[in-house]
Amino acid sequence: MVNYTSQKASTESKLKYLKKFISNYSSAIIAYSGGIDSSLIAQLTNDVLGKNNTLVVIAVSPSLNQKEFKLATNLAETNNWNFKPIFTEEFDNDNYLKNDISRCFHCKFELYEKLEKIFDLEDYQAIFNGTNFDDLGDFRPGLDAAKKKNIVSPLVKCKITKNEVRQIAKLIGLPNWDKPAQPCLSSRVPYGTRISMDSLKRIEKAENFLSDIGFSNFRVRMHGDLAKIEVSEKDFEKFSSYKVREKIVNNFKNFGFKFVSLDLMFFNSGNLSRAQFDE
Repeated sequence: MVNYTSQKASTESKLKYLKKFISNYSSAIIAYSGGIDSSLIAQLTNDVLGKNNTLVVIAVSPSLNQKEFKLATNLAETNNWNFKPIFTEEFDNDNYLKNDISRCFHCKFELYEKLEKIFDLEDYQAIFNGTNFDDLGDFRPGLDAAKKKNIVSPLVKCKITKNEVRQIAKLIGLPNWDKPAQPCLSSRVPYGTRISMDSLKRIEKAENFLSDIGFSNFRVRMHGDLAKIEVSEKDFEKFSSYKVREKIVNNFKNFGFKFVSLDLMFFNSGNLSRAQFDE
């Protein structure tokens, strides 16, 4: 039996500890993606340091789903954050486009270089990101980019896990506290397959279509002309309907895919990375 009183006390304690950590700084830039981790850091930094001392920055590039960008922008505007979109240029870097296992490093390094320029120009004390304590156990080349640029990870410093992030976010009333993670569109392309604008657009249209017809936690993995759909267990039964399958196939073909398949194993974040290292 869950002790909800104890759980709430633990969440409140973690929140207090996180706020105290943030208060050690006078000002900060937040590397914001619209996900719950960076949303929590953006909100708490705004609460603790004040709007004038907090700059919430989102990177705009072809790898960001425009639907996700709109959701992130709406949250920032609703919460009255000091919000700034910037354009990143990882698509000018062939080391990014060739899509080897260091792709994420080049993407994050480009972002942090852009944030570093704002940091120097406007004299902020720190750059925060939304890396949480659980992320340290995953294969994440972007963590190396953060280290090279001296980016501060409050959730890591306070040893706050993903589940604790969600509980804290729920406690303070962030509406996206249970939002599924949405990594960049390039993460749907297998390592070694070159990234292109066309492939990301196809993936974006396919995923937005699935979202529009009621799927909530899924990925569309791109394998050449084949779109492989991964969905959560609760959504799997939807594919028993011929009409649903027909609608998906017809629309995916309009988006540029020749073949559409359903992964018989349920969705699991990081499947492409695991497949790379299991070979």
